Amino acid sequence: MSSPAPAALTAPDPAADAPPPAPARRFWSVRRNASALLGLAAVFLAGAVLYEEVYIHTGHNAHAWRTRITTALADHSLNNSWVIASAAVACVLGLWLLVLAATPGLRSLLPMTTTGTGMRAALDRGAVAALLHRATLEVPGVSAAKVKAGRRSAVIRAQVRFGAHQEAKDRLLSTLSAERDRMGLARPLEIKVKVGSSR
Repeated sequence: MSSPAPAALTAPDPAADAPPPAPARRFWSVRRNASALLGLAAVFLAGAVLYEEVYIHTGHNAHAWRTRITTALADHSLNNSWVIASAAVACVLGLWLLVLAATPGLRSLLPMTTTGTGMRAALDRGAVAALLHRATLEVPGVSAAKVKAGRRSAVIRAQVRFGAHQEAKDRLLSTLSAERDRMGLARPLEIKVKVGSSR
């Protein structure tokens, strides 16, 4: 009676043990300049008002700048052009600060696919354009190219020295799509190719 054959051993699949890709999120700008300007303006105004109140309550007369401001506010009605203009400027500045606070910024960074390790990575749009430009010039027949990489698509304008334009366009689409996939972007860019004759 023959013994049963040993069970076949299979190597573990590394892809099964790999952590799932982390969700891609855009990088948020720190907004240092806007925050610093707003903070300095608020500190200056609050400090000036507080100092003036303490100064008056200690028995001193109001400074000239406070007297001028209170006199101007008393003499000008709400429908005065200067009051309306000042209110409009304040509203525009407030809306601008709200937009800065609600938008990520750093539009030049394109998030990359990463595993759930807490690390994040991104490619600059200039680097993406450079990689696509190099891949474009490697296609036979292409003599020059201009590449513009955006957040959702990349536009490539190639000049072909010889060969049919449609064949060159097909080769460019295939080559550039492969180059884009090697970048590991979380949201792969749409490749748009425009072919023209070389002068």
